[in-house]
Amino acid sequence: MLRPVIRTERVDAEIRVNASEVLASILLEALQPEADRPPSPRSRVSLEVEEGRLTMRFSASDTAALRAALNSYLRWAGAVLDLVERVR
Repeated sequence: MLRPVIRTERVDAEIRVNASEVLASILLEALQPEADRPPSPRSRVSLEVEEGRLTMRFSASDTAALRAALNSYLRWAGAVLDLVERVR
């Protein structure tokens, strides 16, 4: 008989983005709604701005979920930075 394998291990990552205080705050405001309502229960993200640095802490149930969350947040952050640069 086959039994499902249940893993209780979590995988974590942290990314820090050095920016001006204003830019770090813009990134936080843009990304916070996604962090508040994650699309999947498989990953969680916490965001914090301190001294012009945005810190993104990721925790996921598996490496695939971690990779998906990292890719999403980095892509969104890149889009925000691109937009800010265009409106300057």
